[in-house]
Amino acid sequence: MLSFTECERKLQSSLSIERYIHTMGVVKEAKKMALKYGVDEKKAAMAALLHDCAKDYPADMKRRFCKEFHVDVDEIMLETIDLTHAFLGAEVARREYGVEDEEILSAIKYHTTGKPDMTLMEKIIFISDYIEEGRKKFDTLEESRRLAYEDIDKAMAFILKNTIEYVKERKRTLHPLSVEAYEYYKKYEEE
Repeated sequence: MLSFTECERKLQSSLSIERYIHTMGVVKEAKKMALKYGVDEKKAAMAALLHDCAKDYPADMKRRFCKEFHVDVDEIMLETIDLTHAFLGAEVARREYGVEDEEILSAIKYHTTGKPDMTLMEKIIFISDYIEEGRKKFDTLEESRRLAYEDIDKAMAFILKNTIEYVKERKRTLHPLSVEAYEYYKKYEEE
């Protein structure tokens, strides 16, 4: 596996400036959350660094690499091609950055859709991506940030619920994994 610094250098050339700034914000947040929840800080930082490594690929390249790398994507992801970036990103992290740690790869893979019963590492990357300091303000951002450090499972329920509402309001395609994740985490919602 490449070192964090080597990965960062290589990643810079494949991301837009905005995406790189966002990524470094996610790294900072993931390290803080890892400390709070007793997760390996270096692993969290690496997963955060590479979470969007395939995000800025053009749509045709995403489709080609998904096919070429045998990335397990479904019809919904192929229709809404941007959804493939997380699943494809895990494979790019493995092939291009030498990541072999399944915990890191899984956190990259599920950082967008979520899934039921996520590991602490997966939750940290999912939430860090949502609440990092560079995010433009939106109605539920401060509450998401508060919950992230108060109760990680309540934060998951809150963020998933708001993401689902956001996607539905914009009449975009909602991935079933996000719905399944919310069904799992809604038991933690505050009454």
